[in-house]
Amino acid sequence: MSAITTRQLEGRFGGVTDGLDLRATWDGERLSARIGGYTSGQDLTLSIGHGQLEGRLGSFTAGQDVQVRLTATQLDVRVGGFTDGVDTRLTYGEQGGDGRYGSFTDGDDLQFRQYAGEVRGRCGSFTRGVDFRLELGDVPLPLALVLVTCAFHLERARLHRR
Repeated sequence: MSAITTRQLEGRFGGVTDGLDLRATWDGERLSARIGGYTSGQDLTLSIGHGQLEGRLGSFTAGQDVQVRLTATQLDVRVGGFTDGVDTRLTYGEQGGDGRYGSFTDGDDLQFRQYAGEVRGRCGSFTRGVDFRLELGDVPLPLALVLVTCAFHLERARLHRR
């Protein structure tokens, strides 16, 4: 019988005053995360199923489905349903990578660099983008990128409600 090792992931999406805390645990089969604070945040849960990671961002009634497909150098994330979802495609390597959230005309670029035990990057443009930083620990890089993608999805939804 082997013990399951839980790995921690922590970081920040955005600035000190207007950003979101990012916290997650990974046990090898399930990612459990919190984006934002205790009272105003959203939960993210993903688990392995049907050859991909599947789960939910937000609550059962007001949340959105999340599907993640992963290869050795590419990560595809879909947040939302079949007709109203948003796709993100990220390509990565040992040093970092980049990708696109949304479509060609209504989307944003994502860029990141991986350092010893952490990943830093930016979602969006130079003038309207949001910086992020995550301490990876032993958590695989693609899971950190999924967490950032979901945080960016929540931030874009918040900005569109204004």
